[in-house]
Amino acid sequence: MGNKETISLWQLFILILIFEMGSATVVGIGGEAKQNVWIAISLAGLIGVGYIYLLHFMLGRKKGYNLFALIEFCLGKWLGGVISFLYIIYFIYISSRVLRDFGELIVSTIFIFTPIEIISITIILTIIYMLNSGIEVMARTSEIFFPYVFSFTFLVGIFILLSGEIQFENLRPFLDEGIKPIFQAIIPGLLTFPFGELIAFAVVLPLVTKYKKAKGFAAGSIILSTLVLVYSSVIQVLTLGHEMKERSNFPLLSAAREISLLDFIERVDIAVVFVVMFGIIVKIGVFFFGAIKGLEHISNREYRTYLIPVGSIICLSSIIITDNFAEHIEEGLQIVPYFVHLPFQFALPLMLLVIVLIRTRERSGGKRSDINWES
Repeated sequence: MGNKETISLWQLFILILIFEMGSATVVGIGGEAKQNVWIAISLAGLIGVGYIYLLHFMLGRKKGYNLFALIEFCLGKWLGGVISFLYIIYFIYISSRVLRDFGELIVSTIFIFTPIEIISITIILTIIYMLNSGIEVMARTSEIFFPYVFSFTFLVGIFILLSGEIQFENLRPFLDEGIKPIFQAIIPGLLTFPFGELIAFAVVLPLVTKYKKAKGFAAGSIILSTLVLVYSSVIQVLTLGHEMKERSNFPLLSAAREISLLDFIERVDIAVVFVVMFGIIVKIGVFFFGAIKGLEHISNREYRTYLIPVGSIICLSSIIITDNFAEHIEEGLQIVPYFVHLPFQFALPLMLLVIVLIRTRERSGGKRSDINWES
């Protein structure tokens, strides 16, 4: 199946950061917390750090095993094959939803008269091209674009502030309804999107050159991405207010359209679209990679064999997944978190963790069997 691919610790840091920013920076998250959304995101980010530690610990029990190899180790070939196939479907499904998010953003803001199918095909072909060269190419590309993505996100807030469009009273009152809305925003919303989606990195983590140090870099990336999401959400609330933020499909884009500085700096929403575009490419790319690596594991055929077939399925599914964007959003809020995300992001990984701890302890005669491996 070819030489083993590897990525550096810094590349892992960048991938997770851009993955977490992804579509979460531009779509409204944590709406239940209203003007206190920054508290909800901060707490959810701490849970995200714990989650990546859990994944790192679980994968560390068996050197070099990714999610699919670990599933087979825990559940056997046949039952493990069924669960692995379900994870493949899950990764493809989430890729399709993320692609639909971006397609709707583009056709409703920039290329209004362009069919969404053209946007979807273009993005998928770009991702196929990168993954055909390996996940490390996507990681290196992320390194190149990271400064621009990060800078544009930061500058949007600065320009809004200088434009005088910020109303600080929009952040008040503080916890006027108590902590209940905070936890309603976290569970299952913020818990599953974007932090629970880190389950896709259970396929990527074993490729890191120094696995023992990976959890620190991953945790640092999650903390930084949490700060970026807090920054983005606060900007949205300060500019639009929490009510208008919730009514807008793309609140950061709506906020960016308010920028008019010195009659010169305008149309900054184009920069927002660029940030989202690259975040979407990385996010779909990681889920896409997870799906084809799963197919590689259960079929013993090189993952590149599945690039075009799986890419075609993702592209087609993104178009037919729902009839319209309103239905897409409703499905994403009411159905996906409870019946799709929670089982694959938390229930199954926790079950695997218990089984792998029992099995590795049995094989080591009751001694500690955790593995601190550098590569």
